Amino acid sequence: MSLTDLATTSLGNLGRHKARTVLSAIGVTVGILTIVTMLSLGVGIQQEVVRVFRDAGLETVRVRPVTEEVTAFTQFAEPQRTVLITPALVEELRGRDDVVEVRPRTVMPEGMHISLKIGEEMVRVRVGESMWGLSDPYSQPLQLVVGQEPADDVQGGIVVSTSALKALGYEGEEAYQALIGQEAALVLMAPRGESQVFPFRVLGVLESAYGAPAGFFGTHVGQADALAMKAWWYNDPDILAHEGYDELVIKASSLDDAAQIVEYLQGRGFEVESLRTILDTVNKTMVILQTMLASVGVLALLVAALGIANTMVMAVYERTKEIGILKAIGASPGDIRLLFMSEAALIGLLGGAAGVLGGWLLGLGLNEAILAYLDWQEIPMEGTFFVVTAWLVALALAFAALVGLLAGLYPAARAARMDPLEALRYE
Repeated sequence: MSLTDLATTSLGNLGRHKARTVLSAIGVTVGILTIVTMLSLGVGIQQEVVRVFRDAGLETVRVRPVTEEVTAFTQFAEPQRTVLITPALVEELRGRDDVVEVRPRTVMPEGMHISLKIGEEMVRVRVGESMWGLSDPYSQPLQLVVGQEPADDVQGGIVVSTSALKALGYEGEEAYQALIGQEAALVLMAPRGESQVFPFRVLGVLESAYGAPAGFFGTHVGQADALAMKAWWYNDPDILAHEGYDELVIKASSLDDAAQIVEYLQGRGFEVESLRTILDTVNKTMVILQTMLASVGVLALLVAALGIANTMVMAVYERTKEIGILKAIGASPGDIRLLFMSEAALIGLLGGAAGVLGGWLLGLGLNEAILAYLDWQEIPMEGTFFVVTAWLVALALAFAALVGLLAGLYPAARAARMDPLEALRYE
């Protein structure tokens, strides 16, 4: 029996009992629809995560100093640093061929009381780089409304956020433009009762970042100014020699170079974090998540397989005489087995095709609903959370056909073993 004859005969036999065929295929449709929807959600989330990490810079390596272990005697004080990020280390890394750029960072203490003063008005602010989450200082510079960034090695320049200026009564691009070059000051209040004024000139206005803490009024200064403020706060004029930098952000030439830099710095005893390492962990987690999501659809397919098996068993009983005739005219047991297995596989394939289409349409609808909800909540986010890929379609169709094929094994074997004489006498 040729493949064309087999397909034509199988479709013709299924068409004789359309209602039963459709009902059996619906079970497969539900299972495949569930699998496609769940897996497309996993694929979409994974692609969004990978996009965020790529925007953050997979070649970026972050280095932090090592501190002594916190004990009951040191939990209320700053832990002592045992491995420092020194200027010498910065220069050493800048001299490597596999390093594109090195940027040291100074982080202001959480409890530091800082106020921004423009004219006679003051508002409490925080000082630091406008870096939230995984943003990359190399690929994602400060989002300035007007003006420019302060240079790290030049003191006296400040960038102020729009939220801080709004609290001081300045709003609108014209007001921001008028502030460029004007005098401002950061006033530090120490717990010991002293205060210190650090004079600045406004170089730019920073767009307040989405995701910043409520009530956050940010400012940005250069590295030299940040070190000077921190030195005054801790009453340590040579704080860089004693404490070093708080963080080092390194941009490697490639992903392989980033891995080598991570290994090298870990060997030196530093705490090193690479986005590529985190991404690999996230990808492994997503595989587990996708497996868990798909298991719901697999359970539905097991129920559908029982429905297909029941349909094919009934078909064997109803077509007993037909089986006898086929054997009488020369059909082998293998031909009979193949015919019934192909019919079962076709039921699975038809249900799978409907399930893939339904899962794709459901994903489109859910994606639009999610984006509409986020827009209603005034959360500026774009993305595709349900992604049906070519491999997912092929896998779903193959799996559906396989389920049908396995469900048809017993009925097909029963039909193949049937005695032709007994089948011909069957009424």
